[in-house]
Amino acid sequence: MDTPNTQNAKNTFFYEHPTLGSMTGLISPETPDVVRFRAIPYAELNRRFGHSTLREGLDETSRDFTKQGCSCPHTFNMDGIHSGGPYPGQEPILQSEFESLVLDVNVPRLQLESLQKGVLEHVPIMTYIHGGAFVLGKIDAEHNTAFMVQHSLAISKPVIATAIQYRLGALGFMALPDGNKNLGLWDQRNALLWIQKFIDGFGGDKSRNTLFGESAGGFSICCHMLSHCPSSGPLFNRVIIMSGIMGPMFAPISEEEATKAFDYICEELSIEERGLFALGKIEYFDVKAVISASDSWFSKGNMWRPVNDSSFFREKVTWDNVSELLGRCEWVEDMIVGNTSFEGLANGDIVNALTPSIFHRILKSSLSDEAVQKVMKAYKVTLDMDQNLFLTSAMRWIGDTVFDAPIHAFTKHVSAKTEKNIYRYIFDIRNPFPNSPFYQQPHHWVDVYFIFRTLQFRYPYEYLKDISDRHAALWLDFASGGKPWKRFESGGEEIMVIADEREGWVEKNTSEYEKMSGVAFGRLDELWDAWKEKRGEAWLPLDLVALKQ
Repeated sequence: MDTPNTQNAKNTFFYEHPTLGSMTGLISPETPDVVRFRAIPYAELNRRFGHSTLREGLDETSRDFTKQGCSCPHTFNMDGIHSGGPYPGQEPILQSEFESLVLDVNVPRLQLESLQKGVLEHVPIMTYIHGGAFVLGKIDAEHNTAFMVQHSLAISKPVIATAIQYRLGALGFMALPDGNKNLGLWDQRNALLWIQKFIDGFGGDKSRNTLFGESAGGFSICCHMLSHCPSSGPLFNRVIIMSGIMGPMFAPISEEEATKAFDYICEELSIEERGLFALGKIEYFDVKAVISASDSWFSKGNMWRPVNDSSFFREKVTWDNVSELLGRCEWVEDMIVGNTSFEGLANGDIVNALTPSIFHRILKSSLSDEAVQKVMKAYKVTLDMDQNLFLTSAMRWIGDTVFDAPIHAFTKHVSAKTEKNIYRYIFDIRNPFPNSPFYQQPHHWVDVYFIFRTLQFRYPYEYLKDISDRHAALWLDFASGGKPWKRFESGGEEIMVIADEREGWVEKNTSEYEKMSGVAFGRLDELWDAWKEKRGEAWLPLDLVALKQ
């Protein structure tokens, strides 16, 4: 892939959707066989903190879907910081509170031409939900799914790929006195309902929709697997969860716990009242002030997390029943689940504040002496150890706590207790961009720089392009109904696929990978076992708020 040439002419494609009517899409030089319909509004939002409502059609005056859409308001930004700098030709992205509930639909050109001729075989769909800790993220050039669609044609596995935006921070995840909560998740659900309702007109098979998402995108997929199935039928049938199975750090919280965020936002905005009167005031503040207060809440160590609410979740969700409830999702039988090999590096700023004695004190604040010793032993932490060695262990621990251990527990549960097919992977490819603070490390979200194939022009080595192409091909094959590699079988061979710089994507059993990498899956079992005494409790293995004070 060459550097995107922003001077090349871009062509438009005029299409008559059988339900939505006339639409103008974009054909880019880099993806000549794909028509991109960008920033299609899927829902309306009439007021701040209100539920979005599914759009039943398009405005007569807005039929041009060739331009970059607005993003949901947010201030946290990592654009280009870890991916080699600004993306060439990226159009300016404006923010809008009421015009950002949009999605992209990328369709094989031949699919639309065949549909116009009345000769068509519907193809599978892939829907991407972006991550970003529920405080940042958007549809942009780096996350353009058109390159995946182009590759799907090259490997004869054609798909339609969609990507969705949703409200972030307090705008999307603050529990409100009027009973509204999980608004960002409801936005996502409306996007999925829109896809179900209208994708047939693009040549997509609504019964074959694979959701894929990383980090908060993966947590979001978990939430939709735990939610009620709509009367119109399942919104997806396969999932790819990348670094995003909910554990104790991201499990839904109680309504009582959730009110703390609302109270904090009121204080930040100097609102003395509470309840509905305060909500009425917040609705009229400038959105920048609300986002600033939201960011302040997050910066102090608080996560924006879903709220346990029976209108969205089928059952009460706790950190220790997530695996069981996900395993009971009736409409998903096949799933890919995995993570990068050094997830905890992204939390280095938190870990740098720790010492072995502080770490020991944190463990003792919530676990029994026996459990504390189990964790200390699993991570080879002693009170008198070298600080540098400790930091490596602590990064492993926090990565395991947030990502690896919940993923490992879920994979083992599904393979042992259900008939579902689960495919496990580990992405062990280092960041190839020298200006990244995480250069040469397989950090959290580094796989996003490979799956979309949008950054291949920046890779310093050809083999990285091969890894990126293979990554996309595996995901595309799965979305097309394939079995990408041997399913994970707990207690058996426990096969997983590893993205390795020396061998590419290769199947290994757990013992082989442990010998190759030094990773100890037994460590994850020990950590999960130490947590068993906290079953039934809402707790945090690491209180980030207390740590940052």
